[in-house]
Amino acid sequence: KGDLKANKLYLDLKLTGFLNTEIKKYAIVIYLDKKGTLEEESEGGLNTNLLPNGAKVIKIDPKNKILIITFDNNNFIFEL
Repeated sequence: KGDLKANKLYLDLKLTGFLNTEIKKYAIVIYLDKKGTLEEESEGGLNTNLLPNGAKVIKIDPKNKILIITFDNNNFIFEL
């Protein structure tokens, strides 16, 4: 069951870029045909519709081009 959710998350969410400001780091994503940005405080069902409910951004690392999301007690790494 966990593998199915992991595969679905990887299929549904696409990392397309990063945006840095002096104050925040953003990951630019496409999730279920919706485009937008995620911040390190982003949590699906709480403050964004760009993640499944319960998924939360753990780290945005523009230097290494990595986005880490936790979902169902597992960390998922998206690389650009």
